[in-house]
Amino acid sequence: MNKNNMNNKSRSLIAATILCSCFCLASCGDVDTNAKQAINSKSTAKNTIQVEAQSAVEQSAVNGIDVPIEFVLLDLEGNSVNAEDFRGQWLLLNYWATWCAPCRDEIPELVKFQAENDNVQILGIAYEDADVEKLKNFAKDFNVNYPLLRIDVYNPPEFAEEGGLGLPTTIVYNPEGFRHKKHMGPIDAAGLLKMIQ
Repeated sequence: MNKNNMNNKSRSLIAATILCSCFCLASCGDVDTNAKQAINSKSTAKNTIQVEAQSAVEQSAVNGIDVPIEFVLLDLEGNSVNAEDFRGQWLLLNYWATWCAPCRDEIPELVKFQAENDNVQILGIAYEDADVEKLKNFAKDFNVNYPLLRIDVYNPPEFAEEGGLGLPTTIVYNPEGFRHKKHMGPIDAAGLLKMIQ
């Protein structure tokens, strides 16, 4: 074999080796790119699942228990009453009805307690389908000194459903807006004072 043929074969072999190496490197680059894309895709899917799970938790958060109590209800004059306006005070939601004898018995105690405690706000929630005039007359007869609010008893707000299980019911929220204690049945001023301690 002459020297020229050997050089040509060597050159061909070197060129083939270089070409093969370049092809392998290019393929490895594709594998790296594909691997990175797969990792990014998994990471994105994981982040999406985490966001969806967090959203589900937020949607299932119970008003007043997992998050501070929030509502806007109308009083007997048609004014909006917002729970957030009472942050910094103890908030007592008292569920009652005009036809409920134990409710009627405890109202003077609620009136007394409201008059004696500046750091507390009582809100009476009328848990009945009654016209506003009937509720206003009731409030006047009992000298109610705290707002009376109306709800749709056939479709009550979620936070108020529990209050209608037995009347009267009083639920206390701390100054940050989280539920503190619950009492079913009539209560007096001394009992209310214990509920905010």
